[in-house]
Amino acid sequence: MKSADEHKQRVYVNIEVLRLQESACDLVLSIMDIDGSAGAGEVSQTQGEIDQNLLLQFSCMNTTDREELIGQMQRLLGPSLNYNTASFFLDMSNWNLQAAICCYLDYSLPPKLPSMALKAAQTQESAVGPATHFEQNWSIANTGTEAWPGSCRLIQAGGEPLGATPVYVPPLPPGHSTTVSMKLLAPSVAGVHRGYFHLVTDKGEQIGDTLWVEITVESEVTVALTEQLAALPVPSSRLDESVSQVPSQDDQMC
Repeated sequence: MKSADEHKQRVYVNIEVLRLQESACDLVLSIMDIDGSAGAGEVSQTQGEIDQNLLLQFSCMNTTDREELIGQMQRLLGPSLNYNTASFFLDMSNWNLQAAICCYLDYSLPPKLPSMALKAAQTQESAVGPATHFEQNWSIANTGTEAWPGSCRLIQAGGEPLGATPVYVPPLPPGHSTTVSMKLLAPSVAGVHRGYFHLVTDKGEQIGDTLWVEITVESEVTVALTEQLAALPVPSSRLDESVSQVPSQDDQMC
């Protein structure tokens, strides 16, 4: 992105040079007209002071010849711009060189993407059973200088398939944070699984950090054993009281 901005800046500088050259050419020609009205002697003196080759170069910069304009546009933008493309943008801009270059740069250079950084991630369950639904939350922040457009969405970009459905993120002002939640489906195979997610624009361009989730899928045997342990009866409070009332050996000795 930085190189594209620098290239665009250099082109604008070149355009400004052309405009200054055109202004200088107009100024020189106007001086010649004034001197021409003053008398033949002064005209001769002025013509002797002005470099005719320089005037010729200036007049070429202000040309209306279409082939010359195409050549100027190609020289300014480099070899990547072919003849047909230069002709198209010039014709679209009514053969105005500066307008054509600006249109080409706006069309060809990639737009500046929003910024995003991950602040925290949280999974409601550390371990789940096979093919079990779970929820993943990410806290993300807009670290750029412009608000996010409403077309940004969170999608799964890689890793183990987790049945993710794209989640649209509301517009977020610069410096603000938000929490994005996504319903996921654990794989049916036991083990540790990981998935990767991207916040993208409406054109699919990634914004900021890569988000990820790691989930442990337990085997059916482990899940069944855990459920059995959880179903075991808890000692009643009455049994606890009776146990607490049994005197210790020290008390009996006393």
